[in-house]
Amino acid sequence: FQVAVGGNVFVIPLDAIDECVECVKQEGCSYTNLRGEVLPFMRIRDFFHIGGRAPSRESIVVVKHGGLRAGLVVDTLLGEFQMVIKPLGKMFNHVKCISGSSIMGSGEVALIVDVAALCEQIVSRQAQRTAA
Repeated sequence: FQVAVGGNVFVIPLDAIDECVECVKQEGCSYTNLRGEVLPFMRIRDFFHIGGRAPSRESIVVVKHGGLRAGLVVDTLLGEFQMVIKPLGKMFNHVKCISGSSIMGSGEVALIVDVAALCEQIVSRQAQRTAA
């Protein structure tokens, strides 16, 4: 499933997605109420240090890994696409939360999100905030 943040395209494996919902803006907040459930989320723009301003309307992609559920805030939902996954080279082993890449039809590179690593990041950040 492709999403966009700024001019960057990210791919989220479809089997890790529960649903997509509209993001209600709440400054300084890293969780939302999703039908009575507290859902921690992370803004992809902030995590990957993507410049520019967020649009007035953002979406949350609700992902799951094991027993963890978390949200990824993105600018645009682009939809489902068939892709060929390319592993990242050894030079990129230090890059966190990206598991691979894909070349889009336009020739641009889309980065594939490591949902397991991002879920762990989101949950650990939320735990640190509540402990503080």
